[in-house]
Amino acid sequence: MGKFRYRIQYRKLVPFHLLSHLDIYRMWERAFRRARIPVLYSQGFNPRPLFSFPFATPLGIESKAEYFEVFCGEPIPPWELKERLSSEVPEELGIESVCALASFDLPLQKVIRGIVYTFFFQESFPLELPSLPEGITVLESREEIPSVISFLFEGKQMLWSPLKLVSFLVTECCWPFPKRILKERIVV
Repeated sequence: MGKFRYRIQYRKLVPFHLLSHLDIYRMWERAFRRARIPVLYSQGFNPRPLFSFPFATPLGIESKAEYFEVFCGEPIPPWELKERLSSEVPEELGIESVCALASFDLPLQKVIRGIVYTFFFQESFPLELPSLPEGITVLESREEIPSVISFLFEGKQMLWSPLKLVSFLVTECCWPFPKRILKERIVV
């Protein structure tokens, strides 16, 4: 039996942004089972599917750029894998892309350089950008209503929750609390 690795990008939109990482893991485990995709399992007393989720998005944050890698027991064309899995999950958790990986391809957590989060504010306010913690930069801002600001988290700050930045902006800079936070993309 062979070992074939795939990288899957999916979205996690309302209301599924309130599911925990463990719930998402179980949901994908069931989706693979229902789609009859031959996932490889770990060895031992309690075998688990060979899934790898590089960076869990915090609870309550929507995302268009969720990723995980999976090992399958037989080769499946990426388009077929996408089609079979898409029929098993709700549209708000839909698959954006599937990519077949070679054995020498590095895992996503080794090649990722940054994560882009977009903050949506309900009202417009005077945009005075504070000095942000090292590793966080503003990519884009629009002062229309609602105000929209995109931040790039790089280096050690990639592991920082965007909610930590919200806390900093609200307490240190007197910004309003964002009504929505969206993980837009990853930078490799």
